[in-house]
Amino acid sequence: MFSLMIVEDERWEREGLVEFLDWQALGIEVIGTAFDGLDGFEKALTLRPDIIITDIRMPGMNGLEMAGRIREQLPDVRFVVLTGYNEFDYTREAIFLHVDDYVLKPVEEEDMRNAMARVLKECELSRSRRQDNERLLDMLQFGARMAAEKRLAELLHNRIDEEQSEQELLAGAEELRADSYDVLVIAPTDSVIREETVRRQIGSPCFLISCEEIPGATAVILPNPGPETVSSETAADLLIKEWRDVLPSLPAIGIGMTAGGLSMLKESYRQALNAAKYGLFYGHGGVITAEWEKKARLRFSKQVGKFLAAWHEMSRQLRLHLLALQEKEVQMQLEAMIKSITDAPGAYVAALLKALIIELSVLADGEGGNKGSIQQLLAMNRLPDMHDYVRNYISDIMHLLEEKKKNKDKYIIDKVIRLIDERYGSGELSLTVLADEVFVSPNHLNTMFKKITGRTVHQYLADIRMSKAEELLRTTKLKVSEIAGSIGMSNISYFCSIFKQEFGMSPGEYQELMQRQ
Repeated sequence: MFSLMIVEDERWEREGLVEFLDWQALGIEVIGTAFDGLDGFEKALTLRPDIIITDIRMPGMNGLEMAGRIREQLPDVRFVVLTGYNEFDYTREAIFLHVDDYVLKPVEEEDMRNAMARVLKECELSRSRRQDNERLLDMLQFGARMAAEKRLAELLHNRIDEEQSEQELLAGAEELRADSYDVLVIAPTDSVIREETVRRQIGSPCFLISCEEIPGATAVILPNPGPETVSSETAADLLIKEWRDVLPSLPAIGIGMTAGGLSMLKESYRQALNAAKYGLFYGHGGVITAEWEKKARLRFSKQVGKFLAAWHEMSRQLRLHLLALQEKEVQMQLEAMIKSITDAPGAYVAALLKALIIELSVLADGEGGNKGSIQQLLAMNRLPDMHDYVRNYISDIMHLLEEKKKNKDKYIIDKVIRLIDERYGSGELSLTVLADEVFVSPNHLNTMFKKITGRTVHQYLADIRMSKAEELLRTTKLKVSEIAGSIGMSNISYFCSIFKQEFGMSPGEYQELMQRQ
């Protein structure tokens, strides 16, 4: 069973989320709710939930700011954010805060179930990792190396205080004692890296831990000096010599700057990790040093303004080609955009491509965005995989646009019906508003709507509202005034008159009759 906390400033939505799903059946226990970001932050530190569902826009501290602050204290918490189509700037920010998933408003049950299924898998992995770490603690007596590797995993993955003194960090893991340390991160592309191979080839004392940040990657810590110590460059050369003829492609081996002590090891690990990520992302097998990766970032930062200007223009051209259904030009433009990405960090590229997908989904009214989870794109760590994903996504958009062109009238009416079904509770909904949404005149929309459905827009809206009102009167004890407001009819007298015309009795009489049965 995993624990869940819900953060939402709107009371009815907050309470609705508590009852939204059968959480127990999903293996989840709702342990608390919070009414804004600050309240959520304070309660999270006390309740320590496994999962937090939060709205983005809240007074005071917004959901993303809250998530960032909680992450600093509780790095294993999983976040699902609730966002609207008009909040994609927040969604881009969420990429860099490592938000695990998001659900678009208005929240649909299927979307929430899918998001929770993905997050639960991550929770299970985290719990499994924690359980593995606990088992390692029980095995300390089986060898100093295992104790040392456990301590390194805790240090590098933020599970112990890095401000501790060198003596405190070495307590129970004396095998780690050295004047300095070299760090390698080995990120495989399409092969499994066997620990015994790494230990055998390096030969000298080394410590291996799993890189949680890159699936299948391994970090190698080399104490220096020590008996038969080798440098990080020598160790990398030995491994490349072993793998060159037996693996389909060489792993990316990131090397950090030498750490002057355990307290500096985390920074060296971060450098090696970024270097390995860079090599893996761009398909550079072999050694990638921290200095090389840093120079690449500097090259990109110097021309980022020019790059973004060109990127936005290419995005605009891509949209124009898509709207014109020019398939060849679309593919050529996308290839040029991917080719233009050089030296940019993987997370930055993911953000660009995600933003591109969001922009393109508007061309199909968001329908294309539902065909595949954007989280799938964000989980990718290689540019060719991202390229294939975006290419397939654009192909789906192209097909949707072709269908729209073939069935324009039906498409417009389907959208209007969908809008009415989604917004019938708004008193502002009208023929004029709906016509503006689909970019046609009110008269043309009404004529087209009646031709296809047999009813005017006003009649259809009234029928939907009466149907919803009848259901609420039959199944709830809400006041008539509350039901009228919930279906967008604030004028109670008018509501009662229309309802009586439809059902032959007043709303109050109907509710009393239904409640007695």
